[in-house]
Amino acid sequence: MGEYHSHQGKGYVCMDRNAKALHSSFTDLNGALFCSVEGRCGTLKCPPYVEGAELVCVVCSNTT
Repeated sequence: MGEYHSHQGKGYVCMDRNAKALHSSFTDLNGALFCSVEGRCGTLKCPPYVEGAELVCVVCSNTT
């Protein structure tokens, strides 16, 4: 996920499907508004990516 396209980007983060909100404040602290990230051909190689499809997170590990 990332911040809305017209906002100043704060980067991308992987969001757990079962993420829980932290209800510690009702104040607008101008934090990031999380939005799904879609792939764009040209920026990404299509195929294997699909224009307009949501991108999902992966975790890579070295098992050797």
